[in-house]
Amino acid sequence: MKQSLRLLTLDQIRAFVSVCEHGSFTNAAKDQSRTQTAVTRQIRAAEDILGEKLFHRCRGHFEGPTEAGEKLLPFAIKILATLEDAWMCLERPGLKGTIRVGVMDDIDMNWLLELIGRFKALHPECDVTVISDFSTRLEKRFEHRELDVAIVKTLVMRLGQADVRNAHKTLRCEPLLWAAGAGFRLRPREPLPLVLFHEGCVYRHHIIQRLESAGVPFRIAYEGQSYGHLRAAAAAGLGVTALAESQVAMGGLQSLVEVAGTRLDPLSDVEIAMKALHTRKNLALSGFMREVMRSSKQDRQAFCASDNRDMAKLQELELA
Repeated sequence: MKQSLRLLTLDQIRAFVSVCEHGSFTNAAKDQSRTQTAVTRQIRAAEDILGEKLFHRCRGHFEGPTEAGEKLLPFAIKILATLEDAWMCLERPGLKGTIRVGVMDDIDMNWLLELIGRFKALHPECDVTVISDFSTRLEKRFEHRELDVAIVKTLVMRLGQADVRNAHKTLRCEPLLWAAGAGFRLRPREPLPLVLFHEGCVYRHHIIQRLESAGVPFRIAYEGQSYGHLRAAAAAGLGVTALAESQVAMGGLQSLVEVAGTRLDPLSDVEIAMKALHTRKNLALSGFMREVMRSSKQDRQAFCASDNRDMAKLQELELA
């Protein structure tokens, strides 16, 4: 294996690391902006070169890396990180320009500002403007080309198909779950009380649409903009909400599949995605995107919602 390791290509190493990080060939294909067949071909070629199986598969289903895969992973990550360092070092003297960044308002702003600080230290000729807002509003600004890159929260259906859109990178993906406090009880014939974010949140529209489609009567019992307050309201028994899986666990809530005998329709997955305009001629933007991808892989908690509302109220921050 040591001798054959030298024969691996960078594409094979990238495909291997992506499958490990995203937990499936489908999600890795989305991350690589390639088809699932292409990713599978790269993995099989790597396995043939190494003479080792890198992933457990059972009836076509992915079950994680093998012992050989687990041994290879830290070295593969180091290879890609070293290559990235070399690229950034070579690119640094000529990297300049302006980048307009939109970020969802519940991102960990400390992580983002630290990232921008590192990027500015490497590329002092670059100007970065940050705008924090609801994801739906950022999507509109991005569509109108008012932003170069947008880190937004979207809902995706569980279709198991790769998304090969250009300049679309998935930073995190997890299920959206119905949830309530342990003591929540619904009285007979009572409309389902909801604990929701204010108008403009992607969760809110999706929740209401699901209930209306199923003919479930409801009322809004609480509206807010803080994850902490929303979790507290649900935990206190004010009503049912829907949150990303990590938020349900963080808030000490219980996930639900039915309430008082009424089955709740499954919800979509929550995807944190980075979308960017065409980057071929904008070296500053492509460099910033690489830094976001690299940092997000090192700190997966960056995209768990932050309750630091003072930072989230930051609407426009210009770092010159």
